[in-house]
Amino acid sequence: MLLCYNEEKDVKGNKSMKNNFLKVTGFAALAFTGYAYWSTKQLRETEYTIASAKIAPELDGFRVLQLSDVHGCTFGRYNHRLIKKIWQLDPDIIVVTGDLLDGDEGINTVITLMRKLARRYPIYYVTGNHEAHSANLEDLLPALAKSGIVYLNNQHVYIERDGKTFALAGIDDPSLQIQKPHDLTLEEEVAREEEIVVAEIKEATAGIPDPIFTFLLSHRPEKWAIYQQAAIDLVCCGHAHGGQIRLPGTQGLYAPQQGLLPKWTAGIHRANGKAMIISRGVGNATIVPRVFNEPELPVITLRHK
Repeated sequence: MLLCYNEEKDVKGNKSMKNNFLKVTGFAALAFTGYAYWSTKQLRETEYTIASAKIAPELDGFRVLQLSDVHGCTFGRYNHRLIKKIWQLDPDIIVVTGDLLDGDEGINTVITLMRKLARRYPIYYVTGNHEAHSANLEDLLPALAKSGIVYLNNQHVYIERDGKTFALAGIDDPSLQIQKPHDLTLEEEVAREEEIVVAEIKEATAGIPDPIFTFLLSHRPEKWAIYQQAAIDLVCCGHAHGGQIRLPGTQGLYAPQQGLLPKWTAGIHRANGKAMIISRGVGNATIVPRVFNEPELPVITLRHK
């Protein structure tokens, strides 16, 4: 039997397959890039319920919206989509857990956003690490105060409804006291941060009576072990951006101060009678896109138990 082999036809076939593969791969990459960008502009609320005997019946149903890690980002012109979403959720108060700024960028956008929200809701704010490294912090704080926003720098206030209260405390990000560059090793820096956080919580919660439900605002979720030992009931944090790329079965691939495959990036965590709620945040501070990780607005409802 004589077999004929057409080399030219085989080469053309391989070239066609290669071109088709490149087209499919290119289309998939384009679609994925488009999805990654689109998903960073979606806003999702997450509902949490915190029940405690310390929460008086008069405070049952009190709603707290957490806004975290804005990083100067925008959602529609003048942030109208973000503002509209918050108005729809209609909380009793808004708590901001750091990183409104992104370095020295976006201060006017942030001030405009906060001014508009403060016209409708009481707002309480703590700093994040990006404020610590921003030259604009000295301009941001007076602008927030002018809008009636309360900056909780290692102190607390009492939130009242119908004659009953809970304590809302807030601490500064520890990086405000550890300015870079410095000569500390990584281990020394972490140890110093922990010392600062312990001292700040003690200062912020000093004088709060034990029967009062105490709600702490802090930027850093990786300090969970410290929060468990503190005189608080609930802490809200941000900072981790949901682990940036959230593959199924993980808490994300990376978070600052936690490294690869971090433990504390989103959701609610409970231990030793305490609860920690971590917002994935709404903005982004890195060129790495958020993937399977839509911007989040946690809404916490307090319940009497």
